Amino acid sequence: MSALSRELAIVGVGYSELSRAGSPEPKAISLVAAKEALADAGLSGTDVDGIFEYRFGPESPGAQDMARLIGAPDLAAFGDLMPTNPSGLGAALAGAMAVASGVCETVLVFRCMTREGGYQGGVSGFSDPVLGGQQFETPYGDSGGILMTMALHKQRWMYEYGRTEEDFGHIAVNARRWSALNPRAVLRDPVTMEDYLSSRSIVAPLRLLDCDYPINGAVATVITTAERAKDLRQRPVLIDSMTYATGSRVDWNFTDDFLYGGTRDCADRLWSRSSVTASDVDVAQLYDGFTQVTVSWIEAMGFCGLGEFGDWVEGGDKIGPGGALPVNTGGGQLAEGRLHAISLLNEAVVQLRGQAEARQVPDAQVGLVACGLYPQCGAMVLKGG
Repeated sequence: MSALSRELAIVGVGYSELSRAGSPEPKAISLVAAKEALADAGLSGTDVDGIFEYRFGPESPGAQDMARLIGAPDLAAFGDLMPTNPSGLGAALAGAMAVASGVCETVLVFRCMTREGGYQGGVSGFSDPVLGGQQFETPYGDSGGILMTMALHKQRWMYEYGRTEEDFGHIAVNARRWSALNPRAVLRDPVTMEDYLSSRSIVAPLRLLDCDYPINGAVATVITTAERAKDLRQRPVLIDSMTYATGSRVDWNFTDDFLYGGTRDCADRLWSRSSVTASDVDVAQLYDGFTQVTVSWIEAMGFCGLGEFGDWVEGGDKIGPGGALPVNTGGGQLAEGRLHAISLLNEAVVQLRGQAEARQVPDAQVGLVACGLYPQCGAMVLKGG
């Protein structure tokens, strides 16, 4: 049974131009995405009474900045959600809860990323003395960046299930199969399994093509009640269920589940609240900041058994164009570009509206969005209105 107290709909999606070069002004590109999402819904800034955004820091303007930019007269709910959240989707989850509770009626959520702000590979520096869990990581060369943690998770996966890197390569190859059909994607050239296996090592066994691609861009979404959506421009997409999850031990490295973290708890709670099941999903947008995260979500959501992804995926055909479970149909973070989870949410909405053009999944009625990783997970089930 749904935990939402009011029926909710996503009514607008918007993007700025996505680019690989230059240093655009974050406020400028965020405003472009916000205006496009509002226009898509047939609304204006004066209709907005809630704003939520996900950020690392100055690479994204704040919710109050956005209110001034779009001319929202007053905000009944707002928030700037920092990185301990489900990778962008947290803004949409918070916005949906604000509308569901009746605190506000129409929420704008957004994420702005710049290449400089999105790059975390060189994070380093320690307190003196090194304290907490870091005292057990620093002697082994963990400089505080997420890449080393992701490499450890990938290595553990292969060890536990006796699998090889080809399993993860299917995710990387699939991203380009879909992005080739998406004119907005920044990486559209195809890659092969050979390309994946020969891509340079970042932190062994993590490869370049395991990792998402930082870009400049902004993305925005408008959420309101299903009742109000009836009078707006687009066919509404309904939020059937949603949830967060952390897993039982909230830590990246010192945890009791190195393969799934909170993804299995997230899936169990999501399906318990949904009117549909995993077998009903027509299109899945699953976080792919790193390829093993997508594999974790596929198994946790019950599309196949734990450790069975490599055999289930049928050489990659099952998740690609024309496959039984299309995954990341816009190219995802690996190929459309790193915009975090709001871009995955928007892609699900466009698919359920039947507006995805060359990449459209036929008769898509149920969409799944699952984002974040390990101790910071979130997910939604969407249905065409």
